[in-house]
Amino acid sequence: MIEGSVQIWLGFFLILLGTFWGRMGPAFLRNRYYAPILILGLFCLVIDIYELDEQGSILRNAINDFLPWFSVGFLGYYLVLIGAPTYWKTRFPQLISGWLIIFISFYLYVKYNNHISISDVFISFTSIIGILISLIFFMFLVRFVENRIPPEDPAPELTDSEKEFVRRIISKNIGVDEE
Repeated sequence: MIEGSVQIWLGFFLILLGTFWGRMGPAFLRNRYYAPILILGLFCLVIDIYELDEQGSILRNAINDFLPWFSVGFLGYYLVLIGAPTYWKTRFPQLISGWLIIFISFYLYVKYNNHISISDVFISFTSIIGILISLIFFMFLVRFVENRIPPEDPAPELTDSEKEFVRRIISKNIGVDEE
């Protein structure tokens, strides 16, 4: 008989395995199996099949409190990344709905994690301020260093033999070999 803690560890292992197999390129045949393995791992973490001991129950409750707001937040971040400006084209429906979903995930975080106190919020806020100050200093430092580097001279024009070499390579690659 399988204990509940083994089910949880199996779920973690399957999630990692599915993630690693999903990162493989299409040349590997294992690539197509990542989604079912990842979903099976998530089900092992969420569904109660076996009785858990006290520590397993604490872990299961933490996972069940984590998944609602994380899943909604992940969807929101995905939509924001899809809607973000790319080549000066912004997809406003995805962008706006993504930000709304992210705010909903913040609400779910507060709802499912009732152990949050004012001091936790204050510590998080001061951490965010510190991160922003660090990013601003980093941007100024990068700008300072880049402005101090002298511009390089333009590259010299290709010689006739280099132009012919490039033309032959391109002709060969597109199938218009003239030889």
